[in-house]
Amino acid sequence: MTKTDLHFHSHYSDGIYSPGELVKKLKEKKFLKVALTDHNTVDGVKEFLTLGEKAGLKAMTGVEIYTDYQGKSLHILGHGFDLDNQRFNKILKELQEGKRKSIKKAVKILQEQGWKVKEEDVYQFSASYYGIYHLAVALKNNNGDKIKKDFGVINNGIILINEIIKKYFFKDKKEIWPETRISTKEAIELIIEAGGTAVLAHPGQSLSWSESNIISELKKIGLAGLEAISSHHNWDGMVFWQKIAKENNLEITIGSDFHGDVPLEWNFKVRSQWEH
Repeated sequence: MTKTDLHFHSHYSDGIYSPGELVKKLKEKKFLKVALTDHNTVDGVKEFLTLGEKAGLKAMTGVEIYTDYQGKSLHILGHGFDLDNQRFNKILKELQEGKRKSIKKAVKILQEQGWKVKEEDVYQFSASYYGIYHLAVALKNNNGDKIKKDFGVINNGIILINEIIKKYFFKDKKEIWPETRISTKEAIELIIEAGGTAVLAHPGQSLSWSESNIISELKKIGLAGLEAISSHHNWDGMVFWQKIAKENNLEITIGSDFHGDVPLEWNFKVRSQWEH
């Protein structure tokens, strides 16, 4: 059986490793069919494809786009598209620029609240699209004692980054760090226009089983696949979403949503690619 993973991230978004480091690890662990799918950027894909080909991997172009569908946050994966498609790259650059504006706004809010944090603290990471984890780590690094006091942590106790995000980045249910999104319809059409296939990432993270009717709606727009086998699903979930994919005649894909062998405090679902 070919080992496949069509969903993981590099340091060009909120992953730990470079594309080259990912290729090396994938080769060592005998993966074959792979795709780098950074959030709202393809800046690491060319390097990944070049090095992947040299390593004998069946690497394809990939991206994960944040989208909005009737008020729901859906992540759409693109696979196998033309990396040089001008409109595709233009939209991604607009999303990246929108996130930089969001960073400026979030940092200003935190500063007004008395936190020690600067934009450059976030930009110390070598990303093209910055995630909420970048801001949370920057906040923790500059305000360790205050955060420990707030959480009642003594000495070197672990404070989960997720808990920092919940406590400080959401006020009155309003996020100070919104992701930059386009409509799900636009994302799917954009991927198709660039010659790729559009897949709904980890559907169980975004939708309840009772909302599975949305999948047929997305298929009408052009959705081609469901990431039914995902680190975000338990066994029952994997069975359920494979069933939905088959009912809608959609491709079933596999994705770990691997971000790297991240520190325990990040509290990621998959801390190591090699757990699955």
